[in-house]
Amino acid sequence: MTLLRAAYRTMLASYFISSGVKAVRNPAPLAPLAEPLADKLVPFVKKYAPSEVAGYVPEDPKTLVRLNGALQIAGGLALATGRGRRVGALLLAGSLIPSTLAKYPFWSQSGEEAAASRSHFAKNVSILGGVLLASRDTEGKPGIAWRAQAGGHAIAKSTSRTTKKLTHSGAGDKLAKQAGQVGDAVSDVASDVASKTSDLAGAAVAGGVALLGAAEVATRGTRKKARKQFKVAQVTAAKQAKVTGKRLAEQAKEAQKVAVKQAGEAKKIAAARAEEAREAAQKAAKQAKKDAKKRGAKAVKSTKKVGRHIQLGEN
Repeated sequence: MTLLRAAYRTMLASYFISSGVKAVRNPAPLAPLAEPLADKLVPFVKKYAPSEVAGYVPEDPKTLVRLNGALQIAGGLALATGRGRRVGALLLAGSLIPSTLAKYPFWSQSGEEAAASRSHFAKNVSILGGVLLASRDTEGKPGIAWRAQAGGHAIAKSTSRTTKKLTHSGAGDKLAKQAGQVGDAVSDVASDVASKTSDLAGAAVAGGVALLGAAEVATRGTRKKARKQFKVAQVTAAKQAKVTGKRLAEQAKEAQKVAVKQAGEAKKIAAARAEEAREAAQKAAKQAKKDAKKRGAKAVKSTKKVGRHIQLGEN
């Protein structure tokens, strides 16, 4: 973590730590503001949360204020120290949304009070943007999507080099071609994962913008319509994410099947070539043995013939 990043994170986290300490030590001033929001959120959470968790959800506004303050302290310390900074930034973003909605409901106010609440609401939205940026900060290191795509390209490049070597050596042409196809398939899947990740991130940002737009609506009837539209958009986004996940899983399975199939074919080809080489070696050994036997017989015959000539000369 560089010195500048440490300074930026500490400055951003200081607001949340001080606010969290105040909420934990003295939740009474904030409890009346949190009560209307708690009356809506707590039944909703208990309804859809698992039974093991629903029993532990507090209903007292003071307890909820203290819990939100504790989250701000934990997230602020994680962001400032750099240990678990991205998770800490997400905790801060999650704690900032309910506190902002509870403290500054400008849509239900009027006059100077509404103007002041709108100003504070805009300030908290700006801070929310800052902690969301901090949650995406990788300190200059490549993200998961980029690393997946780069890994796919590296595999394809390495496979291409191996293909060229095998081609120049005159052996394993089909095996090299199949290995190249596997590398290309892995690269395509990695590129698709990176693309879909980018699309999902864009959808999440669009959902956040829609939420802020809904908060800006002043009339009650329009707010209800905006909430319905937002719920529909949320359901649509969830369905699209589910479909995208299934598609990626299917593509990964298909690539795995292709890789396994091609690996099996390559194994069969290698075994067949090994068998051919073994048979050729055995055949060459037999031929060499026959040739050696013939040469030995000729040498013995020639030796006997020379011996007879020598005996005839002596006689």
